Amino acid sequence: MSKYKSRFCPSPTGFLHLGNLRTALLNVLLALQSKGTFLLRIEDTDLERSEKRYAEAVCDDLEWMELNWQEGPRVGGSQVPYFQSERNNIYESFYEKLLTEDLIYPCFMSEEELKVIRRNQMAAGQPPRYNGAWANASKEEVDKEIAKGSKPVYRFRIPKDKVITFTDLVKGEQRFSGSDLDDFIIKKQDSSPTFMFANAIDDSLMGINVVLRGDDHLSNTPRQIALLQALDLAIPEFIHVALFTGDDGSPLSKRNGSLSVQELREAGYFPKAVANYLSRVGHTIGDNELRSLEELSAVFNIDNISNSPSKFDIDQLRFWQKKVVESESTSNLLDWLKPYLENDMPEDVDLGQFVELIRENILFPKDAIEFLESLFIHPLASDEKVSFIIKETGSDFFNIAKILVKENWGDWPQTMKEIGSKSGNKGKDLFMPIRAAITGHLSGPELDQVTELLGLERVVNRLEEASKI
Repeated sequence: MSKYKSRFCPSPTGFLHLGNLRTALLNVLLALQSKGTFLLRIEDTDLERSEKRYAEAVCDDLEWMELNWQEGPRVGGSQVPYFQSERNNIYESFYEKLLTEDLIYPCFMSEEELKVIRRNQMAAGQPPRYNGAWANASKEEVDKEIAKGSKPVYRFRIPKDKVITFTDLVKGEQRFSGSDLDDFIIKKQDSSPTFMFANAIDDSLMGINVVLRGDDHLSNTPRQIALLQALDLAIPEFIHVALFTGDDGSPLSKRNGSLSVQELREAGYFPKAVANYLSRVGHTIGDNELRSLEELSAVFNIDNISNSPSKFDIDQLRFWQKKVVESESTSNLLDWLKPYLENDMPEDVDLGQFVELIRENILFPKDAIEFLESLFIHPLASDEKVSFIIKETGSDFFNIAKILVKENWGDWPQTMKEIGSKSGNKGKDLFMPIRAAITGHLSGPELDQVTELLGLERVVNRLEEASKI
């Protein structure tokens, strides 16, 4: 396999969400698998909406996910700068070349005029597109508009008599007739480049040899290929992956349920869980084995990418979070949870022992906090369900339990046997009240392990508290 140089090129107009993160991940897996290079480029040509803080957040999020780039912001590279807003002098030289060869032309059509044309085209059953009104304008017509103070956009002349073909590595051969493509804008009125122009130019200049992106860009590809051919620039291979959608079938976004990477971090997701989930969205891996990024790259297969959209599934994301929590070492879990627990945990309680105790019953730090608070902070009466069970069981039961716990401390099975014998309670009526009183929960870790963590004094105090509810 030849080495791939892949890239991720987000626009810094908001925080990174799962849909874009999947694109970044798949590009990283391509590079890792081929022992190639992954490049990060910030496409901030939308001057009104782009913000530096979002660009920084993208870098922070990718670093948190360990999706490390070998070229780009913070690390440099041979094609600096990696912010498109700093590359205008590069784009200008290509504008000049295209203008000299009459491959682009100024267009003064207003947005309102364009909307009317598109509306009429749709009413006539035609695809809505620019009609080439300024493609053959005379110098006098152009000069007249400029004299009026009008600012043009510049459009690229699509070769109308040519069929543009390319092989998508997932979708196969693609063919587009130039007569079906309109002349697209490459330079906006404020002289900034459009996505269509800067994206293609930079991919070629930066040596990108594979472009993996959403298939909503499929119709952009022949336009960009035509542009690169006109400039005699190298053309990468293309992989267009089906969209990642919300429940409503539209592209995944904040509006339809997506989470930002920042929200994932704040909730306590492990990067490994997110990577294992996203690597299986629209891409088949034949097992549920938890893998590192290197291991995921080894089983990544372009042939296993689906052509059908995939819906966001929070349950699957939580499934992988659970697998990571269950597999992590105690020390790693302690590092993960310590900031959330250390201020409220009693000094005499072993934090590592507590983490091991609750490992199988938590997904996120908030779950660990709930266990800490129910065991050591919140009174039993603060939980309605717990309080109801305790009241329904009656104080006599807990007074009996308190005495027998003291007498049999250290032998929990014998303790429970005697509590059942003396109280007459069996099964659920025996174990549930004891669990409710000692833990403040109706489910959770094994009671013998809980009592070992709490110690005799706390257990007796909890049973005393229960007897008074």
